[in-house]
Amino acid sequence: MSTISFMPDYNDACERHWSDGQTLHRLTRLANADHLYGLAAECGLKAVMKELGMPINKLTGKPAVALHVDKLWVQFVTFANANGGATYASLLPGSNPFDDWKVDQRYADQSQYDATILTKHKAGVEKVRRILAQAQMDGIVR
Repeated sequence: MSTISFMPDYNDACERHWSDGQTLHRLTRLANADHLYGLAAECGLKAVMKELGMPINKLTGKPAVALHVDKLWVQFVTFANANGGATYASLLPGSNPFDDWKVDQRYADQSQYDATILTKHKAGVEKVRRILAQAQMDGIVR
């Protein structure tokens, strides 16, 4: 059996996860919508960080250090400020709306999700999408 290897496209992944999260949100599939909002935010931050010089494994296209959005949010601010992206870092709020989001929540019972959690995470990914849009307008991200 052969394995297929895909090179990451963080910009595309951000938009795909956002769009699917929106669809699931409208269908009141809160657990999966929430999970996709977290992945969308993570991918959006990584899209900008990659273009600002984030170390990438040349074989896999993945970041040398793997972080999910619960930790990446804070790292983004530090990294962007140190690598010519202070404008982008300034667009994030001081508090991390994903501090309670974990990638392992994909295994959680869906009854644990409510509109309050989803609203907070949706607002967070909307901020990330604004940063990504600004980076695209600036020609940093294609």
